[in-house]
Amino acid sequence: MPPKKKTTRAPKRRPATSTAPTATPAPRETAVLGDPRRWPLVLWAVLVLVWLCGSALTFVLAMAEATYITSGAEVTTQSRRDVVGYLIGLLVFALGSPLAGAITAAVLRRWIAATVFALALLASAGLLFWIAPPGQILAAISGAY
Repeated sequence: MPPKKKTTRAPKRRPATSTAPTATPAPRETAVLGDPRRWPLVLWAVLVLVWLCGSALTFVLAMAEATYITSGAEVTTQSRRDVVGYLIGLLVFALGSPLAGAITAAVLRRWIAATVFALALLASAGLLFWIAPPGQILAAISGAY
């Protein structure tokens, strides 16, 4: 076998530097909200938690109050207003949170997130309006006041 070919170029010289070691800056840790790439993720996570927890809580409270009313207790104006208050809260949590997420994602041009929030809005509205149609919900709200 023939011997390896040697390079004929001279090695490149590094520029002369001082002998003191230079301090490299430590990587700066930024908070989640300080990083412009991460704050939408935090906002969407909060909106999903508000959507799920708020919808479930107000639904349970509305059903508990409605069960109490229909169990033979006296139906008062205050108890009707309590049920309607929980119903309005359910509408806000079930429809408002996914709508806010879809609008925010669309404004930020995050199309996948906007699609997911729009699907969550459709699922939430479909389930809510399957339980009670919009006409019944509006009649219940207007009937209590």
